[in-house]
Order: sequence, then structure tokens, then C-alpha cells
Amino acid sequence: MRANQDPDDVLVVLFKYHAEENELKTLEAGRPIFDDKEMCEIRGPGSKDVKVFPAHFFSRWKDDPLTGRQYRQTYAERFKHQYQQFKAQASQTKTGTPLEHAPFLSEGKRSEFRAQNIYTVEQLADIEGTELKNLGPGGREMKNAAMEYIAEGRNAAPNKQMMAELEALKARNAVLEEDMALKKSDEGEFAGMEPDEIREYIKTNTGQEPLGIKNMNRKTLVRLAMNARPDKVA
Repeated sequence: MRANQDPDDVLVVLFKYHAEENELKTLEAGRPIFDDKEMCEIRGPGSKDVKVFPAHFFSRWKDDPLTGRQYRQTYAERFKHQYQQFKAQASQTKTGTPLEHAPFLSEGKRSEFRAQNIYTVEQLADIEGTELKNLGPGGREMKNAAMEYIAEGRNAAPNKQMMAELEALKARNAVLEEDMALKKSDEGEFAGMEPDEIREYIKTNTGQEPLGIKNMNRKTLVRLAMNARPDKVA
């Protein structure tokens, strides 16, 4: 690297759109919905590693020459030239169900539609007029199939949302059961006893009520109860 050269100058930086599933929209629609996210790919010279970051995430602190203060710089700001090139040439962003998830389309049809700037099932369902005629033979059938696919997903959405809620409830119950099992294993025979019962057990087995026992937490009570077992006291 030359003296005073900016280390960023030797990096190979590309900005791209990455399709990312939107879980909330997917649940609401009953079919997979993806959003385009702007991402930054960084490659070092001679390296095979590719580092990928969201374009508008924090990249580094930068000194402001006017104020002398530091400010947060995103990857889009850090590699401004490459980002401007990307924005100038990038196709319109899209949100929806990619054609890859449409079971009624062959791979050949998907490639054909992409060549005509149709990337999602929603775009195919909304196409009309001259653009529809440009799809050629079977275009109307493909449009209708897309509309049916969307309608089926919408009708199935409530059931899928309910299943997702049930799965979340099962997961929470599993955690609670695991916590209870762990608690029982730690507390032994005292796991099912109320605090007052544990206090009475301690008093009966030791013949006295320890100082401050009424304000003790459960963990301390159980420890005292274990020490008050007949085999321990004897």
C-alpha cells in the first residue's frame, strides 16, 4: 500500500439487493413474502472471504473536519462512490413472493418472466393490457394462477397464524416445564411444599424457629430445610 493511501481504496466493494423473508408479512399473507434489502459486499485483495453487511448499518466512526467531532458512518456513506453507482443502475426494488416460490411455474417460465421484468407473483397477478399480451400463449392462465395462489394464501393465513401462535405457546410451555423440572430436582422433597410448610418442617425438626425465618426467600428456606432433615440433625 502506498504511503497515505486510504485502506478502503484497495477493497472491492459491491452493493446488491438481497431478498430477505419478512416473517410478519408472510404470516399475514399465508405465503412467503420477501423484501429487497440493500447489502454491502466487501472483498479484500487476494482474499476469498466475502464480508456482507446491511448497507445502512453502522460501519465506523469518522472524524468531522469542521467540528472535530466523531460521527457514525454507514457502509453506504463510507463507500459513497460505489453506492451512488449502485443506485444509478439498480432496478426498482420489490416486495412480494419471488417467482421461485410459485409452484405453478416451470423454471423456464420463471426465466422468461424475469426477462420481462416480472419478479414476483404479485407482479404477475397485476399485469394487464399490452404487458399481458406480451406474455404470449398461456399468459392469461399464468396470471389467473397467480391470482388463485394469492387468494389461497390469504384464506390459509388465519390457520397459519394460529399454528404459529400454538408453536410459540408450546415453546414457552416447554421452557416453563424445564424450569419446573430443574426446580424440583434442586428442591427435592420440598418442591411441592408451600413456604409456611417448609418453615414448620424446619421448626419441627430443629426444635426452634431460626431468626428472621418469616422474611427468608424460598431458596434459603429450602437450604435450611435440607439441613434440618433427621439424618442431618442426628
